[in-house]
Amino acid sequence: SKGAAEYRVGEQRKIRYLLLDRDQARQKVAVPATDIQRYYNDNIQQYQTPEQVRARHIHLNTGGKDEAAVRKQAEGLLAQIKGGADFAALAQKVSEDEGSKTNGGDLGFFGRGRMVPEFENAAFSMEPGQVSDLVKSQFGFHIIKVEEKRAATTQTLDEVRPQIQQTLTMQIADQQITDRAQQLEDRLEQPADLATVASELGVMVQESGFFQREDPVPGLGAAPQVSDEAFRLNDGEVSNALTSPRGPVFITVTERKDPYVPPLVEVRGPVREDLIRTRATDLS
Repeated sequence: SKGAAEYRVGEQRKIRYLLLDRDQARQKVAVPATDIQRYYNDNIQQYQTPEQVRARHIHLNTGGKDEAAVRKQAEGLLAQIKGGADFAALAQKVSEDEGSKTNGGDLGFFGRGRMVPEFENAAFSMEPGQVSDLVKSQFGFHIIKVEEKRAATTQTLDEVRPQIQQTLTMQIADQQITDRAQQLEDRLEQPADLATVASELGVMVQESGFFQREDPVPGLGAAPQVSDEAFRLNDGEVSNALTSPRGPVFITVTERKDPYVPPLVEVRGPVREDLIRTRATDLS
C-alpha cells in the first residue's frame, strides 16, 4: 500500500486579484461603421471566390513514347467523342491519369493556377458541354470536356458585416485593456491600491480559494503565469499585469498553507481505490 507521503497536499496559496475582464470590455465596444467599411475594402480578397471550372479529361502520356503515334491515338479518341461516344466511359477505359481515371476523368472544380497553363487556358475558354481539340502539355496530350462553370463571386459587405464587427470588437477591446493594464502598473504598489483602483473602474476585487502551483487558479482558470507569480510574491507585494484566460490580472497573496498530509477522512476515497487496486494486483 502507499505511504502517507503519497497523499500529501503540496504548498498552497490564496490570492486577491483585480481582473480587467476581456469579455466585459468587448460588450462595451461600439465599432464605427466607417471602420467596418475600411476593413472590408482592405481585406476584399478574403471575401472573393475566383472563377472555377469543373472538367473531365482523357490524358495520354508521351514520356518515352513515339509522340506521333500517341498523337494519332489521341486523334482517334477525339473522333470517337465527336461521333457521340461517352466521354466518361472512354476516360475510364483509356486515360493515363490514375488520379481521375476511375471517376471518368472528372477533376472536380478548380480555379486558375492549379493546372498547367495550356490545360487551364483551354478549360477556362470553353462553355459547359464543350469538348476541346487536342491540348498538348509537358505531360502529353489531353482531351478536355467542361462540365460546369462557376462565375467569380464577392460576398457583399452586409453578408460579412457581423464577422467583421466581431473581429474589430475583439481587436479594439483587447487593445483597450492592454493599454489600461499598462497604465495601472505604476499605481498598484501595495494591496490597498487594488480596492482604490477597482472602485474607480466600477469592478470588484476578488478572492480565490487555495490552490497549488500546478492547479487552475479558482475564478481565473488555467493561468500558469498567475500561479508562478503567486508562489514567488512576498507578502504585501502586488504583481505587474499577468496573463489569464479572462484578461490581464493584478494579484497579491493573502494566505499561504504549508504542505500537509490530510487526515484519513479527507483521503478515504483515493486510499480505498488504491487499496482495491493493490489487492486486485496481488490476487492476479
